[in-house]
Amino acid sequence: MASAHSELIAVACNRTAHALDWSGHIAAFGAGSYVALYRPNNSVFGTLRGHTDRVNCVRFANEHTLVSGSADGTARVWTNDGGWRCTHVLEGHEGPVVALATLHIGSGMVTVTAATDGTMRVYEYEATGEEECIGARQVISVGAHTALDVALAHVPGFSSDCDAGVDAGHGIMLATGSTDGRVHIYTRTDNEFSRAVSLEGHEDWVTSVSFQRIDASLTTTSATSHWCPNDVVLASGSQDKHVRLWRIWRTQNVATAGDADRRAAQALLDASAPGSELALRPREHEFATQSGEYAAASDAVLEGHDAWVHSVSWGRGELVTASADGVALVWAGDEEGVWATRARLGADAGLLGARVGNAGVVAWSVAGSLHAWTHEGDAWTPCPAPTGHFGAVRDACWSEDGQYLLTVSADQTTRVWAHREEWHEVARPQIHGYDMQCAAFVPKSESKGIRSEEIESETGETMLQYVAGAEEKVVRVFSATQAFVSGNAASALAAAVPALGLTNKAIVSSTVCPDDRYAVRRTHADIAQLDSSPNAVLLDAQLRHTLWPEADKLYGHPYEIYAVAAAHNVVATSCRASSERHACIRLYWTHNWQPAGTLAAHSLTVTRMQFSPNAQYLLSASRDRSWALFERTSDVPYKLVHHQAKAHARIVWDVAWTHDSMFFATASRDKSVKLWAADAPGSAVTLAFPGPVTSVAFAPEKSEGRYVMAAALENGRVFVLTSSGEQRVPTAWQPKEIPRDLAHTSTVHRIAWRPNNLWQLASVSDDQTVRITSVDL
Repeated sequence: MASAHSELIAVACNRTAHALDWSGHIAAFGAGSYVALYRPNNSVFGTLRGHTDRVNCVRFANEHTLVSGSADGTARVWTNDGGWRCTHVLEGHEGPVVALATLHIGSGMVTVTAATDGTMRVYEYEATGEEECIGARQVISVGAHTALDVALAHVPGFSSDCDAGVDAGHGIMLATGSTDGRVHIYTRTDNEFSRAVSLEGHEDWVTSVSFQRIDASLTTTSATSHWCPNDVVLASGSQDKHVRLWRIWRTQNVATAGDADRRAAQALLDASAPGSELALRPREHEFATQSGEYAAASDAVLEGHDAWVHSVSWGRGELVTASADGVALVWAGDEEGVWATRARLGADAGLLGARVGNAGVVAWSVAGSLHAWTHEGDAWTPCPAPTGHFGAVRDACWSEDGQYLLTVSADQTTRVWAHREEWHEVARPQIHGYDMQCAAFVPKSESKGIRSEEIESETGETMLQYVAGAEEKVVRVFSATQAFVSGNAASALAAAVPALGLTNKAIVSSTVCPDDRYAVRRTHADIAQLDSSPNAVLLDAQLRHTLWPEADKLYGHPYEIYAVAAAHNVVATSCRASSERHACIRLYWTHNWQPAGTLAAHSLTVTRMQFSPNAQYLLSASRDRSWALFERTSDVPYKLVHHQAKAHARIVWDVAWTHDSMFFATASRDKSVKLWAADAPGSAVTLAFPGPVTSVAFAPEKSEGRYVMAAALENGRVFVLTSSGEQRVPTAWQPKEIPRDLAHTSTVHRIAWRPNNLWQLASVSDDQTVRITSVDL
């Protein structure tokens, strides 16, 4: 294994209602098939791999144990004993696991999972000396309805400090929110759960449930003064836009089966007596367990959301709710005897969930973004939270100086990352209406034989630009704004997207008419009030103000754009193609963005193109299993000098040049990388790999006189190889694999070395992650 450590792990939260949980100083959330770990007000520091499909739910048992449930039908128990690792796999479901709950009892743990197969499964874990055992003790059928959420708690008055392990499980109750609009409470008898009571009141699906044990500090307001220590309060959220609180308490007298009916009849007689006043009281639902008798009743109805309530969660004695209306509400009882919102925390998109922790509140949205707020006194302050793509990441490229990393994704966004004490997203130049496919920064420095005036703007200033292609027929050119590159008068102040438009329009002035009530929405003139420079760590809500204006469009391709490459004065583009007629490469000058010609060599889609570092050659690879080499000439930009038909036995996915332009590599689905001399490409050195190779890249310089190459596979593995020997094209290479927990779990679309001699490797993948890994050579 290669010695390496992670610099950046960027990934969005899965768009499910129970995808995140918070315990102590660590939060965990589902991110694709990973469980991502991060510290609030910080960045993601690790990912746990093991699931083979989307992680739908995550719950902490304590700071050292968490459980995750996945669409692969399994749940996994993760334990931190010096490093997080999977200790148990909970199997049995025939459908995706959508919710789970876990509870410690003495030395044991009980976990309940709910799935779309119409069942809930109860698993038990018990530490017996050095031996740990876990198994599915019970399968609970919920019939035609689905349990959307589950929660576990000790019954009121039950002591959780016993050492009897899970055999003391009769002191547990289970609550479920169901698609039948009811909250069902299960109690445990002889180590098996059975339904004790169903609480009615909601008028639509119950999407979330959460228990809170009451202590004396929570009974100080008029709204909660009737609560008693050791009572349990259950909060439930529903698609009817309401949140309900249910109080559960231990009854003082042991009742017989007919006592409840007799008390109800006596209450009606007393209410009808002369002079009595009929007081409306909520219905009390009584149930019994082996540890005693209990009652449950509706305690409050909270109204404040304008759309479906997706999440309810207790923390630090506060209740936080999240809704599709894009608002997280923090609730507390007041002295007037009602529940009121203590804070109203908003986001740009509908929220799927929110959690209260030691540092404040974290919420996640339908766009996969995280939102965080810290709490000091009565003030709630937004703070940075991890960001990332929520779709497959398809391409990545470094700026020429290595300061910025640009990534594009199927989530229809382009993002810029920079290092500011830590790596952060600093801009979102393009938010498109099509899935993004490829991008490339336009180099600003001169290469040998290229005139500098060819890329200067009309004002004589060089501009930070990139070209990008999406699943459309147009290649778009973007220029950085003045807010991003200070002091560049040639740049626009900012950019905005008009209604129903796809083009980022430049804003050249922040001056607006004082009585124009639509000025901010139309021009984003408030951009000056936001710190959107690349030196700032931005909040997700601010990133919509960091659009770059579109400088030009490049037309000519008849089908969706597939690949782009950029040199100092020319850009090459390709599109999806099924015939030789459409498999051409189109060239455009960068100083005026006019067509510079077409290059023909392939018969199917050109999958990758790359200019040599000295700009003398353009190399292309294709689905037709061939590569082509084009050389720069004085009369035309480039002309074909060599076409290697059947260079590989399968599709050629990627190509890469060495830093000195002496030789290049081609990577193929045939599980090989081949090395070819630039001036004599007739024969190749073949390097075999354990799987299809999807990306290859050479380091920007030698390490102790040796070439360094990285190769990534279709299964997510990444290798770093160093050459040995004095041959012009080395034939001997020593491979080392990046540790699997620092690599990917799905197809890697692009790897790229940072061009600043820090030996940092960027990689992007179908697993939705952007990673920057430092490699110790």
